[in-house]
Amino acid sequence: MENHFHLRDTHYCYGESNLRDFGNLPCRMDGGMVLLCVGGTAVIQVGLLESSLAKNRETVILPGTVFRILETSEDFFCKMFVFSKEIYGQAVLRPGISLSGYLISSPFYQLPEGSDFLKNAGLYMEMAELVHRERHNEFIRLMQCNFVQNYFLYLYDKCLSVSGQAEKQYTGKQKHFYAFLSLLDRHIKTERKVAFYAEKLFITSRYLGKITAENTLGESPKELIDRRLVLEIKVLLQCVERSIQQIADGLNFPDQSYLSRYFKHHTGISPSEYRNEIILCAAWFCVWL
Repeated sequence: MENHFHLRDTHYCYGESNLRDFGNLPCRMDGGMVLLCVGGTAVIQVGLLESSLAKNRETVILPGTVFRILETSEDFFCKMFVFSKEIYGQAVLRPGISLSGYLISSPFYQLPEGSDFLKNAGLYMEMAELVHRERHNEFIRLMQCNFVQNYFLYLYDKCLSVSGQAEKQYTGKQKHFYAFLSLLDRHIKTERKVAFYAEKLFITSRYLGKITAENTLGESPKELIDRRLVLEIKVLLQCVERSIQQIADGLNFPDQSYLSRYFKHHTGISPSEYRNEIILCAAWFCVWL
């Protein structure tokens, strides 16, 4: 199975963790997850965005997103609640794409000590745990949906004011950069040409190159496409039931050998070697949503 957070047969759960069981493997969220760091530090990658997590920092990971725990301190600890894509779909029915778009570009939030934002984040985690404990309640599915929707409506209201300020702070190139990252998540399995993404953004490939160079350490659009595709391959290689040929077919590579050469060029090892390393040292999770 691909590396996922373990929801088993439920649509919702609450947990507390140091996240070390995830190892250093990329994980795909079929559902969504909200993390609140309550101690220690960690480094997390959401899509291609990387951030340090410290006390009072909240992270929102949307359904379908690939994330990776790069490192954690010995005393790192967080609270979290996880929900299925079906519940998320109902929760964002009212806020819609504007909230999702904002969360894709800004998944990390530092909550100031003593602020109402931090107090409310703690209260939501307490409510998340309460809903989790009521899993045998006759109306539990409705309670789960209502809680997740309530959280996102609260978050949406707060994001409106923050995003309004961000609109003034972000340059046009920054807005295009985050839109490019969002497009990569949606189309990386089938589209690897810079021109495709430039056309989607209504800009030229040359201008997209200027955008990525200014918002990274000089990386080109092709380098970001390659990084995102390698991340996708790593996630798929964790599904041991799926052959490398099937992965190549699913990602529109000409054949297995082409994928193997591509992967080794970017990682230094073959897909089979990477898969063997996973089998030897990885912790496994599976999600049935």
